[in-house]
Amino acid sequence: MVGEARVVTWGEAGRILVWCSVVCGVVWAVLALLGEYQLPVAAPVVMLLVQWFWDRHRHWGAGVAAGLSGAAVVFVLVDGLRPHLDRLTADALATEAGAAVALVVFTGWARLRRA
Repeated sequence: MVGEARVVTWGEAGRILVWCSVVCGVVWAVLALLGEYQLPVAAPVVMLLVQWFWDRHRHWGAGVAAGLSGAAVVFVLVDGLRPHLDRLTADALATEAGAAVALVVFTGWARLRRA
């Protein structure tokens, strides 16, 4: 049923991470081809994660923890990567790392709460 909190498996979290990687890579490629380095790479990835959360796994505590931890990773990595890489690449790598951390935190928290 749509909107009902379901058990999160590590396999499902892994598949979502693969989709996040695909979306992040496509957005990076399109923006690089257009020469647009100011638009956020993270927005489509965040929309994908929010849609997945809203449709399948409404574990609110886990969602808040995942959002905060993922955002913290993105902000820390962006500051560390931008001096060494172009803005678009730094943003894409930081977004991917933030999505990975958010999914690990979300899945771990949700599974602990269900146990």
